[in-house]
Amino acid sequence: MTLGKVIERVRNLKSGYDVSDEDIISYINEAEMEIISNVISNREGDNEIVGTYGNYQLDTDRGFELLVPAPYDRIYEAYCAAQIDRDYEEAERYSVDMSVYNQLRQDFGVWWFKTHPQKKRYNFHIG
Repeated sequence: MTLGKVIERVRNLKSGYDVSDEDIISYINEAEMEIISNVISNREGDNEIVGTYGNYQLDTDRGFELLVPAPYDRIYEAYCAAQIDRDYEEAERYSVDMSVYNQLRQDFGVWWFKTHPQKKRYNFHIG
């Protein structure tokens, strides 16, 4: 999914909230950095990803394809929605959106681990 598509989908999902593109991009960055740190890191291909993804700004090309592919790409809108709910003190909605995010993150992590082996230099590598 592209950066622009996530912004559009979050705006549609949270149409009654006053949220700037800058805030949405900030939430996308948070989600992607967490994924890079806790899923991607120390797996094959992580060096290329760290230099390519995250740290988006307002002037980042809205057609830029984000890191997490379909069918897990809803992870971005779920995380953004949760953060907006948190900001507006919508505890129940926050809880639901974070549950969706956590499930998608877990599913993506399982897929990533299956398709990207651990680096041999990683301390916990066995074999």
